[in-house]
Amino acid sequence: MANSEYGMLPQGFVPKRLVDINNDLLERIQTIQDPKTGDYPFENVTGDTIVSQLVGIFSNALSECWEAAYDASIQFNPLYNTGAGQSGTVQLNGIVRKPGSATIITCLCKGTAGTLIQQGSLVGDRLGTYSFAAMSNLVIGSNGTVSGRFQCAAKGAFDPALGSINTIQTATAGWYSVSNTRTDSVGSNEETDDELRKRQQLSTSLTSYRQIEAIYASIVAVDGVTYCRCYQNATTNPQDERGIPYKEVSVVVIGGENEAIANAFFMRAPVTIQGYGNTIVPLKDLQGHTYNISFMRPTEVPIFVKVDIKVTDSLVFPSNYEELIKQSIVDYSLYDISSNTGFPPGTTVVRTRLFTPINDACEGFSIVNMTIGLSSESQAKVDIPIAWNEASVFKADNITVTLVD
Repeated sequence: MANSEYGMLPQGFVPKRLVDINNDLLERIQTIQDPKTGDYPFENVTGDTIVSQLVGIFSNALSECWEAAYDASIQFNPLYNTGAGQSGTVQLNGIVRKPGSATIITCLCKGTAGTLIQQGSLVGDRLGTYSFAAMSNLVIGSNGTVSGRFQCAAKGAFDPALGSINTIQTATAGWYSVSNTRTDSVGSNEETDDELRKRQQLSTSLTSYRQIEAIYASIVAVDGVTYCRCYQNATTNPQDERGIPYKEVSVVVIGGENEAIANAFFMRAPVTIQGYGNTIVPLKDLQGHTYNISFMRPTEVPIFVKVDIKVTDSLVFPSNYEELIKQSIVDYSLYDISSNTGFPPGTTVVRTRLFTPINDACEGFSIVNMTIGLSSESQAKVDIPIAWNEASVFKADNITVTLVD
Protein backbone atom coordinates (compact mmCIF):
# COMPACT_ATOMS: atom_id res chain seq x y z
CA MET A 1 0.00 0.00 0.00
CA ALA A 2 1.47 3.37 -1.00
CA ASN A 3 2.65 5.66 1.78
CA SER A 4 1.25 9.16 1.42
CA GLU A 5 4.26 10.60 3.26
CA TYR A 6 6.59 10.05 0.30
CA GLY A 7 6.65 10.57 -3.46
CA MET A 8 5.00 13.37 -5.44
CA LEU A 9 2.97 15.35 -2.92
CA PRO A 10 1.24 18.76 -3.18
CA GLN A 11 4.31 20.44 -1.67
CA GLY A 12 6.64 18.68 -4.12
CA PHE A 13 8.55 15.42 -4.34
CA VAL A 14 9.52 13.98 -0.93
CA PRO A 15 12.09 11.14 -1.08
CA LYS A 16 12.12 8.36 1.47
CA ARG A 17 15.14 8.58 3.78
CA LEU A 18 17.65 5.74 4.10
CA VAL A 19 16.90 5.19 7.79
CA ASP A 20 13.16 4.92 7.07
CA ILE A 21 13.77 2.48 4.22
CA ASN A 22 15.97 0.33 6.44
CA ASN A 23 13.50 0.30 9.35
CA ASP A 24 10.60 -0.47 7.02
CA LEU A 25 12.44 -3.46 5.49
CA LEU A 26 13.39 -4.79 8.91
CA GLU A 27 9.77 -4.58 10.05
CA ARG A 28 8.57 -6.37 6.93
CA ILE A 29 11.18 -9.12 7.05
CA GLN A 30 10.22 -9.91 10.64
CA THR A 31 6.71 -10.83 9.42
CA ILE A 32 8.02 -13.62 7.17
CA GLN A 33 6.64 -16.98 8.40
CA ASP A 34 8.06 -20.44 7.72
CA PRO A 35 5.15 -22.30 6.03
CA LYS A 36 6.28 -25.67 7.44
CA THR A 37 6.90 -24.83 11.07
CA GLY A 38 4.85 -21.69 11.45
CA ASP A 39 7.83 -19.95 13.07
CA TYR A 40 9.09 -16.42 12.37
CA PRO A 41 12.82 -17.00 11.78
CA PHE A 42 13.66 -13.30 11.37
CA GLU A 43 11.63 -12.01 14.29
CA ASN A 44 14.68 -10.97 16.29
CA VAL A 45 17.06 -9.69 13.59
CA THR A 46 19.97 -7.74 15.08
CA GLY A 47 22.49 -5.42 13.47
CA ASP A 48 25.29 -7.99 13.27
CA THR A 49 23.48 -10.78 11.43
CA ILE A 50 23.82 -11.69 7.75
CA VAL A 51 20.13 -10.91 7.23
CA SER A 52 20.58 -7.45 8.73
CA GLN A 53 23.54 -6.81 6.44
CA LEU A 54 21.51 -7.89 3.40
CA VAL A 55 18.73 -5.52 4.46
CA GLY A 56 21.32 -2.73 4.60
CA ILE A 57 22.47 -3.49 1.05
CA PHE A 58 18.91 -3.47 -0.28
CA SER A 59 18.15 -0.28 1.68
CA ASN A 60 21.08 1.54 0.09
CA ALA A 61 19.98 0.42 -3.38
CA LEU A 62 16.42 1.60 -2.77
CA SER A 63 17.70 4.89 -1.33
CA GLU A 64 19.63 5.53 -4.54
CA CYS A 65 16.43 4.92 -6.51
CA TRP A 66 14.59 7.47 -4.38
CA GLU A 67 17.41 9.97 -4.93
CA ALA A 68 17.30 9.39 -8.68
CA ALA A 69 13.53 9.92 -8.66
CA TYR A 70 14.01 13.14 -6.69
CA ASP A 71 16.62 14.39 -9.17
CA ALA A 72 14.26 13.57 -12.03
CA SER A 73 11.41 15.49 -10.36
CA ILE A 74 13.62 18.59 -10.09
CA GLN A 75 14.05 18.62 -13.88
CA PHE A 76 10.41 19.72 -14.17
CA ASN A 77 11.07 22.83 -12.06
CA PRO A 78 12.57 25.68 -14.13
CA LEU A 79 13.99 27.24 -10.95
CA TYR A 80 16.22 24.26 -10.16
CA ASN A 81 16.58 21.97 -13.18
CA THR A 82 19.97 21.51 -14.82
CA GLY A 83 21.69 20.05 -17.86
CA ALA A 84 19.57 18.26 -20.44
CA GLY A 85 16.42 18.72 -18.35
CA GLN A 86 16.88 22.47 -18.34
CA SER A 87 17.69 22.54 -22.06
CA GLY A 88 14.37 20.79 -22.73
CA THR A 89 12.34 23.03 -20.41
CA VAL A 90 13.49 26.33 -21.91
CA GLN A 91 12.44 25.16 -25.37
CA LEU A 92 8.87 25.72 -24.19
CA ASN A 93 9.80 29.43 -24.28
CA GLY A 94 11.41 29.11 -27.71
CA ILE A 95 14.93 29.26 -26.22
CA VAL A 96 17.90 27.05 -27.09
CA ARG A 97 21.05 26.73 -24.98
CA LYS A 98 23.96 28.54 -26.67
CA PRO A 99 26.42 25.83 -27.73
CA GLY A 100 29.62 27.85 -27.45
CA SER A 101 32.16 28.63 -30.16
CA ALA A 102 35.84 28.22 -30.94
CA THR A 103 38.48 30.95 -31.05
CA ILE A 104 39.74 31.94 -34.50
CA ILE A 105 43.22 33.41 -34.97
CA THR A 106 45.40 34.57 -37.85
CA CYS A 107 48.86 33.05 -38.12
CA LEU A 108 51.88 34.04 -40.20
CA CYS A 109 53.43 30.94 -41.75
CA LYS A 110 56.95 30.91 -43.21
CA GLY A 111 58.60 28.41 -45.49
CA THR A 112 59.53 27.55 -49.05
CA ALA A 113 57.61 29.37 -51.78
CA GLY A 114 54.86 27.22 -53.28
CA THR A 115 54.48 24.95 -50.22
CA LEU A 116 50.88 23.87 -49.64
CA ILE A 117 49.59 23.95 -46.07
CA GLN A 118 46.47 21.82 -46.26
CA GLN A 119 43.16 22.70 -44.65
CA GLY A 120 43.00 21.07 -41.23
CA SER A 121 46.76 21.26 -40.60
CA LEU A 122 47.36 21.82 -36.91
CA VAL A 123 49.42 24.35 -35.00
CA GLY A 124 49.57 25.01 -31.27
CA ASP A 125 51.49 26.22 -28.26
CA ARG A 126 54.77 24.66 -27.14
CA LEU A 127 53.12 22.67 -24.34
CA GLY A 128 50.50 21.19 -26.67
CA THR A 129 47.65 22.52 -24.53
CA TYR A 130 45.78 24.00 -27.48
CA SER A 131 45.50 23.05 -31.14
CA PHE A 132 44.32 25.21 -34.04
CA ALA A 133 43.37 23.88 -37.47
CA ALA A 134 43.86 25.74 -40.77
CA MET A 135 40.44 26.81 -42.04
CA SER A 136 41.46 26.64 -45.71
CA ASN A 137 44.35 25.58 -47.92
CA LEU A 138 47.27 28.02 -47.73
CA VAL A 139 50.09 28.40 -50.25
CA ILE A 140 53.32 30.05 -49.17
CA GLY A 141 54.02 33.01 -51.46
CA SER A 142 57.12 34.05 -53.35
CA ASN A 143 58.35 36.05 -50.36
CA GLY A 144 58.31 32.92 -48.19
CA THR A 145 55.24 33.82 -46.13
CA VAL A 146 51.49 33.38 -46.05
CA SER A 147 48.88 34.41 -43.48
CA GLY A 148 45.79 32.35 -42.80
CA ARG A 149 43.02 31.74 -40.31
CA PHE A 150 43.15 28.87 -37.82
CA GLN A 151 40.30 27.67 -35.60
CA CYS A 152 40.76 26.21 -32.12
CA ALA A 153 39.95 22.51 -31.86
CA ALA A 154 38.06 23.13 -28.61
CA LYS A 155 35.27 25.56 -27.82
CA GLY A 156 35.87 28.16 -25.13
CA ALA A 157 36.86 31.73 -24.33
CA PHE A 158 40.58 31.37 -25.07
CA ASP A 159 42.54 34.38 -26.34
CA PRO A 160 46.18 33.32 -26.90
CA ALA A 161 48.95 35.86 -26.44
CA LEU A 162 50.50 37.04 -29.70
CA GLY A 163 53.34 34.76 -30.73
CA SER A 164 52.34 31.99 -28.29
CA ILE A 165 50.93 29.71 -31.03
CA ASN A 166 54.33 28.91 -32.49
CA THR A 167 54.53 25.14 -32.93
CA ILE A 168 53.69 23.21 -36.09
CA GLN A 169 51.80 20.08 -35.06
CA THR A 170 51.17 18.75 -38.56
CA ALA A 171 54.62 18.26 -40.10
CA THR A 172 54.70 19.58 -43.66
CA ALA A 173 57.81 19.66 -45.86
CA GLY A 174 58.69 23.25 -46.74
CA TRP A 175 56.77 24.77 -43.80
CA TYR A 176 59.30 26.03 -41.28
CA SER A 177 57.55 28.21 -38.70
CA VAL A 178 54.26 29.66 -37.51
CA SER A 179 53.24 32.51 -35.21
CA ASN A 180 49.82 33.94 -34.35
CA THR A 181 49.66 37.64 -35.25
CA ARG A 182 46.12 38.47 -34.12
CA THR A 183 42.90 37.06 -32.70
CA ASP A 184 39.99 37.35 -35.13
CA SER A 185 37.30 36.27 -32.69
CA VAL A 186 37.44 34.96 -29.15
CA GLY A 187 35.38 31.81 -28.64
CA SER A 188 32.80 31.28 -25.94
CA ASN A 189 31.95 28.52 -23.50
CA GLU A 190 28.67 26.65 -23.66
CA GLU A 191 25.98 28.61 -21.87
CA THR A 192 25.93 27.58 -18.20
CA ASP A 193 22.81 26.50 -16.31
CA ASP A 194 22.73 29.81 -14.40
CA GLU A 195 23.15 31.90 -17.57
CA LEU A 196 20.42 29.95 -19.37
CA ARG A 197 18.10 30.26 -16.36
CA LYS A 198 18.52 34.05 -16.29
CA ARG A 199 17.81 34.28 -20.03
CA GLN A 200 14.70 32.11 -19.64
CA GLN A 201 13.46 34.23 -16.74
CA LEU A 202 14.01 37.38 -18.80
CA SER A 203 12.02 35.88 -21.67
CA THR A 204 9.05 35.02 -19.49
CA SER A 205 9.13 38.26 -17.49
CA LEU A 206 8.95 40.34 -20.66
CA THR A 207 5.35 39.28 -21.12
CA SER A 208 4.41 41.63 -18.30
CA TYR A 209 6.22 44.60 -19.86
CA ARG A 210 5.36 46.65 -22.96
CA GLN A 211 4.06 44.48 -25.78
CA ILE A 212 6.71 45.73 -28.19
CA GLU A 213 9.39 44.42 -25.81
CA ALA A 214 7.60 41.07 -25.61
CA ILE A 215 7.54 40.88 -29.42
CA TYR A 216 11.27 41.63 -29.53
CA ALA A 217 12.08 38.97 -26.90
CA SER A 218 10.05 36.38 -28.80
CA ILE A 219 11.64 37.04 -32.20
CA VAL A 220 15.22 37.40 -31.00
CA ALA A 221 14.93 33.88 -29.54
CA VAL A 222 14.10 32.40 -32.97
CA ASP A 223 16.86 30.13 -34.26
CA GLY A 224 19.09 31.87 -36.79
CA VAL A 225 18.02 35.45 -36.02
CA THR A 226 21.12 37.70 -35.92
CA TYR A 227 19.37 41.07 -35.75
CA CYS A 228 16.00 42.33 -34.58
CA ARG A 229 14.63 45.79 -33.89
CA CYS A 230 11.03 46.87 -33.36
CA TYR A 231 9.54 50.20 -34.43
CA GLN A 232 6.06 51.39 -33.49
CA ASN A 233 3.94 54.30 -34.66
CA ALA A 234 3.21 55.77 -31.25
CA THR A 235 2.01 59.06 -32.74
CA THR A 236 -1.55 60.11 -33.52
CA ASN A 237 -0.72 60.38 -37.24
CA PRO A 238 -2.07 57.90 -39.80
CA GLN A 239 1.59 57.23 -40.68
CA ASP A 240 4.81 58.13 -38.89
CA GLU A 241 8.02 59.35 -40.53
CA ARG A 242 8.92 55.76 -41.46
CA GLY A 243 5.56 55.10 -43.15
CA ILE A 244 4.35 52.78 -40.37
CA PRO A 245 0.52 52.95 -39.98
CA TYR A 246 -1.11 54.23 -36.79
CA LYS A 247 -0.48 51.97 -33.76
CA GLU A 248 1.16 49.38 -35.99
CA VAL A 249 4.54 47.68 -35.33
CA SER A 250 7.31 47.05 -37.84
CA VAL A 251 9.99 44.53 -36.94
CA VAL A 252 13.27 44.62 -38.88
CA VAL A 253 14.81 41.14 -38.88
CA ILE A 254 17.93 39.50 -40.31
CA GLY A 255 18.24 35.71 -40.26
CA GLY A 256 15.76 33.04 -39.21
CA GLU A 257 12.98 31.37 -41.17
CA ASN A 258 10.06 33.57 -42.26
CA GLU A 259 7.38 31.31 -40.78
CA ALA A 260 9.22 30.98 -37.44
CA ILE A 261 9.55 34.77 -37.19
CA ALA A 262 5.89 35.29 -38.08
CA ASN A 263 4.82 32.74 -35.47
CA ALA A 264 6.94 34.44 -32.81
CA PHE A 265 5.32 37.78 -33.71
CA PHE A 266 1.83 36.27 -33.78
CA MET A 267 2.18 34.70 -30.33
CA ARG A 268 3.13 37.99 -28.65
CA ALA A 269 1.31 40.73 -30.57
CA PRO A 270 -2.23 41.91 -29.74
CA VAL A 271 -4.89 40.66 -32.12
CA THR A 272 -5.27 44.13 -33.67
CA ILE A 273 -1.59 44.26 -34.68
CA GLN A 274 -0.45 42.23 -37.67
CA GLY A 275 2.81 44.06 -38.42
CA TYR A 276 4.11 46.27 -41.21
CA GLY A 277 6.79 45.29 -43.69
CA ASN A 278 7.81 43.80 -47.01
CA THR A 279 7.51 40.17 -45.93
CA ILE A 280 4.03 38.71 -45.44
CA VAL A 281 3.29 35.28 -43.93
CA PRO A 282 -0.35 34.09 -43.62
CA LEU A 283 -1.06 32.28 -40.34
CA LYS A 284 -4.20 30.71 -38.92
CA ASP A 285 -5.34 30.73 -35.31
CA LEU A 286 -6.97 27.76 -33.58
CA GLN A 287 -10.39 28.77 -34.96
CA GLY A 288 -9.15 28.87 -38.53
CA HIS A 289 -9.05 32.66 -38.93
CA THR A 290 -6.25 33.84 -41.23
CA TYR A 291 -3.92 36.69 -40.29
CA ASN A 292 -1.36 38.17 -42.67
CA ILE A 293 1.65 38.76 -40.42
CA SER A 294 4.11 41.26 -41.85
CA PHE A 295 7.68 42.14 -40.90
CA MET A 296 10.59 43.90 -42.57
CA ARG A 297 13.53 42.26 -44.28
CA PRO A 298 16.02 45.12 -44.74
CA THR A 299 17.00 46.11 -48.26
CA GLU A 300 20.67 45.41 -48.88
CA VAL A 301 22.85 48.42 -49.72
CA PRO A 302 26.18 47.32 -51.26
CA ILE A 303 29.15 49.29 -49.94
CA PHE A 304 32.22 49.69 -52.16
CA VAL A 305 35.65 50.22 -50.62
CA LYS A 306 38.98 51.22 -52.19
CA VAL A 307 42.17 50.94 -50.15
CA ASP A 308 45.65 52.00 -51.19
CA ILE A 309 48.50 50.61 -49.09
CA LYS A 310 52.29 50.54 -49.15
CA VAL A 311 54.71 47.99 -47.73
CA THR A 312 56.69 49.06 -44.66
CA ASP A 313 58.23 45.71 -43.66
CA SER A 314 58.58 43.06 -46.37
CA LEU A 315 59.72 40.42 -43.85
CA VAL A 316 56.29 40.19 -42.21
CA PHE A 317 54.10 41.43 -45.09
CA PRO A 318 52.14 38.37 -46.33
CA SER A 319 51.74 37.51 -49.99
CA ASN A 320 47.96 37.07 -49.58
CA TYR A 321 47.50 40.57 -48.12
CA GLU A 322 44.63 41.37 -50.48
CA GLU A 323 42.55 38.39 -49.37
CA LEU A 324 43.27 39.11 -45.69
CA ILE A 325 42.30 42.79 -45.85
CA LYS A 326 39.10 42.07 -47.75
CA GLN A 327 38.07 39.32 -45.32
CA SER A 328 38.89 41.48 -42.32
CA ILE A 329 36.62 44.27 -43.58
CA VAL A 330 33.78 41.83 -44.31
CA ASP A 331 34.08 40.17 -40.89
CA TYR A 332 34.19 43.52 -39.11
CA SER A 333 31.04 44.74 -40.85
CA LEU A 334 28.89 41.79 -39.76
CA TYR A 335 26.53 42.63 -36.92
CA ASP A 336 26.80 40.47 -33.80
CA ILE A 337 23.64 40.54 -31.69
CA SER A 338 25.47 39.31 -28.58
CA SER A 339 28.26 41.91 -28.60
CA ASN A 340 26.52 44.70 -30.56
CA THR A 341 29.42 45.05 -33.00
CA GLY A 342 29.48 45.64 -36.76
CA PHE A 343 27.07 47.74 -38.83
CA PRO A 344 23.45 46.87 -37.92
CA PRO A 345 20.58 47.99 -40.20
CA GLY A 346 19.82 51.69 -40.02
CA THR A 347 23.38 52.54 -38.94
CA THR A 348 25.43 55.09 -40.85
CA VAL A 349 28.60 53.61 -42.33
CA VAL A 350 31.29 55.80 -40.79
CA ARG A 351 34.30 55.59 -43.10
CA THR A 352 36.95 56.01 -40.40
CA ARG A 353 35.71 52.88 -38.58
CA LEU A 354 37.11 50.78 -41.43
CA PHE A 355 40.68 51.72 -40.53
CA THR A 356 40.44 49.24 -37.64
CA PRO A 357 39.82 46.03 -39.65
CA ILE A 358 42.28 47.11 -42.36
CA ASN A 359 45.10 47.67 -39.88
CA ASP A 360 44.25 44.45 -38.03
CA ALA A 361 44.29 42.30 -41.18
CA CYS A 362 48.04 41.70 -41.29
CA GLU A 363 51.41 43.33 -40.61
CA GLY A 364 54.07 45.14 -42.60
CA PHE A 365 52.06 47.89 -44.34
CA SER A 366 50.49 51.31 -43.87
CA ILE A 367 47.32 52.85 -45.33
CA VAL A 368 47.90 55.56 -47.93
CA ASN A 369 44.27 56.28 -48.83
CA MET A 370 40.83 54.80 -48.27
CA THR A 371 37.47 55.77 -49.81
CA ILE A 372 33.94 54.32 -49.75
CA GLY A 373 30.80 54.73 -51.85
CA LEU A 374 27.65 53.17 -53.27
CA SER A 375 29.39 52.13 -56.50
CA SER A 376 32.90 51.45 -57.74
CA GLU A 377 32.79 54.65 -59.82
CA SER A 378 31.55 56.95 -57.06
CA GLN A 379 33.72 56.86 -53.94
CA ALA A 380 35.02 59.52 -51.60
CA LYS A 381 36.09 60.22 -48.02
CA VAL A 382 32.49 60.37 -46.82
CA ASP A 383 30.08 58.61 -44.47
CA ILE A 384 27.12 56.75 -45.96
CA PRO A 385 23.69 57.11 -44.26
CA ILE A 386 21.57 53.95 -44.10
CA ALA A 387 17.78 54.06 -43.69
CA TRP A 388 16.00 52.24 -40.84
CA ASN A 389 14.85 49.46 -43.20
CA GLU A 390 18.18 49.10 -45.04
CA ALA A 391 21.34 47.16 -44.23
CA SER A 392 24.83 47.92 -45.46
CA VAL A 393 26.52 44.91 -47.04
CA PHE A 394 30.26 44.49 -47.55
CA LYS A 395 31.40 41.85 -50.04
CA ALA A 396 34.96 40.95 -50.99
CA ASP A 397 34.16 41.51 -54.69
CA ASN A 398 33.28 45.14 -53.92
CA ILE A 399 36.55 45.84 -52.10
CA THR A 400 39.67 46.91 -54.00
CA VAL A 401 43.11 46.75 -52.41
CA THR A 402 45.93 48.40 -54.35
CA LEU A 403 49.63 48.23 -53.53
CA VAL A 404 51.31 51.58 -54.24
CA ASP A 405 54.93 52.77 -54.01
